[in-house]
Amino acid sequence: MDFLLVLISILMITVLIVVHEFGHFLAAKYYGFHTPVFGIGLPFGPSIDLFKKWNTQFKFYFALIGGFVAIPELGDETDPELLKKYNFDKPLREFSVGKRAVVASGGIVFNIIFAFLLAIVMSLTVGLPTAIPSNQISAFSGANSLAEKSGIKAGDQIIQVNEIKISSGIELQQAIKKLKDQKILLHIVRPLPNKDKKSPIKYQDLEIKIFSPGSLGVVLGHQKQYQKSSANILDSIWSAFIFTAQTLVAMFISVIGIFYTLVQKILALFMPNIAPSSMSLNEVKGIVGIVQIISQDIKTNAFMLLEFAYLLSLNLAVINLLPIPALDGGHLAFMAYEAIMKRKPPEKIQETAIQVGFIFLLSIILITTLNDLKNWIFG
Repeated sequence: MDFLLVLISILMITVLIVVHEFGHFLAAKYYGFHTPVFGIGLPFGPSIDLFKKWNTQFKFYFALIGGFVAIPELGDETDPELLKKYNFDKPLREFSVGKRAVVASGGIVFNIIFAFLLAIVMSLTVGLPTAIPSNQISAFSGANSLAEKSGIKAGDQIIQVNEIKISSGIELQQAIKKLKDQKILLHIVRPLPNKDKKSPIKYQDLEIKIFSPGSLGVVLGHQKQYQKSSANILDSIWSAFIFTAQTLVAMFISVIGIFYTLVQKILALFMPNIAPSSMSLNEVKGIVGIVQIISQDIKTNAFMLLEFAYLLSLNLAVINLLPIPALDGGHLAFMAYEAIMKRKPPEKIQETAIQVGFIFLLSIILITTLNDLKNWIFG
């Protein structure tokens, strides 16, 4: 059963990548670009030729997580040996920067549209997720968190400070500031270990006395609730649009922060003088961690597959929008240079930038995979 859930998770990720590549494919076909090969899966190892349509050979690779479409006129990373195998020797055509930019951004647009459609389905069925302020500790802030030193753990709920009831992070912050330089009593509720998921969780009541410096050094999380739209389909479409726009902005800000941290971590490996970021990577998930989370959550709630597909589709769009060579955003950055300077970047610089981009992306995959395995093995 667990294997089946893992397989479903992998197939879902593959579908999202194929949706992305299909966006490139349709835009390329619309403008008359050559598309000799469309691959489902990564172009490694054994493969099967599925069918040939629209002058494109559709292939299936057993290295399942991934997908690609060869568009030689886009200046992408198409494998020359793959093109030789299918006797692609047609002369390449010249296209304007605008048309190439549309093709390069087609995958990003399709991932956003696909996420929007999933949001409409969610709005009409399980509802759209909404974050409700919580009094549960999700993490500790700073290396010298007073709460952590006092024995408080992630997952604990702070329900009262002296006589003040707490239900959110803002209320806790206000209470602690108000009682600065005083001895205070924290009423904590801690969930006890529960191996049997079918039985209700039991809690332990704790009281912890500390001297308040004005800050505890905790981050309170949020509880998730699902809100259905009205039966009116137009209301559902509007709710899904607003939800997708807000999620896209929040995700872009989050991904920028994560990539900044990863860049610092990678540079610190090769340049000891550069101090690595203090941000922890424990919450950063690679493909192993993502598959693990999806397979665990859909075991208890099959509808979670919709939410994960929605989030991953937007995540693919945001990551590909980043101006990193070898990603769509990198191609768009080169095209922006060409549009402004009225000439293409020097070929040698472009090739070097793409190679550096590949090394950077491989480093990220390596770091996140090792992080996933460490969390999986050691918990």
